[in-house]
Amino acid sequence: MSDYRIEYTILRADDDSDDFEEIGFGASGTWSDVDAALYAIQSDVQNRSWETEGDMPDPSDVDTDREVGGS
Repeated sequence: MSDYRIEYTILRADDDSDDFEEIGFGASGTWSDVDAALYAIQSDVQNRSWETEGDMPDPSDVDTDREVGGS
């Protein structure tokens, strides 16, 4: 049986720039199926519990005004 892990990076561009900067990252952990790994990431992002380092903003300070469906 295979195990799955999804690693991700969160990038943000300011309104006046097309340049993206990394503001967070994380991983799903190891799961027996892709859907479980995806669920873990979705929970981390919705709950603002991704990892940061250096001068990255605290996840709780990231803009929470999102359009439904994201974009």
